[in-house]
Amino acid sequence: MAVPSIKGTAFQSVVEDVRQLRESGRIGCDQLEVALEAADLRILDDKVLPGLWYPLASYRRLTELLMRSVGRGRTDYVVARGARAAERLFAAGVYQQLERGEVIGAEKRARREGWGTHEGNLMASLAGAIFNVSRWRFVAEPEAGGSRIEVSDAGALPEVSRWAAQGFVEYTASRLSGTPLRVTSERPTPDRIVFTIRRG
Repeated sequence: MAVPSIKGTAFQSVVEDVRQLRESGRIGCDQLEVALEAADLRILDDKVLPGLWYPLASYRRLTELLMRSVGRGRTDYVVARGARAAERLFAAGVYQQLERGEVIGAEKRARREGWGTHEGNLMASLAGAIFNVSRWRFVAEPEAGGSRIEVSDAGALPEVSRWAAQGFVEYTASRLSGTPLRVTSERPTPDRIVFTIRRG
């Protein structure tokens, strides 16, 4: 079985921010050695390549370190990081799903049509390009005034991944729909995550 991993495109900024903490002296090498494992320290000393896969365990430890050191232990810090990651990916033009979703969203707005299942599926499909574990499925709920993304086989996704994905989904859904949307998340079972998308 493959090691649960995250793509370098989604991991680069975490590594860069921990490096900046180290280089600025805000966190010492002794603290890093306590908080991280040898594999994580090696990643800090190497170049993170966008197209390679990196262990989710390293992503978790490095993100938790940032959350404690910079975010004062708040989950909303990780949510905000996820939103900024989505903004960077849009700007970089790395994923065709995002570009296609923006075009479709603009066309629908021009026709005064609402955001729908097709755009939601495009967004959910991006998870397969970022994580090598879990399955993501978009579910429209027009009668409830929103939609959701259901993630199954999610046991290998750490909580920091859920919080970052919450910010990522909120930014992406808002941008594709042209409407401010609010996303919340929950993990009803260890193996299942649900992102609920509503108008902001």
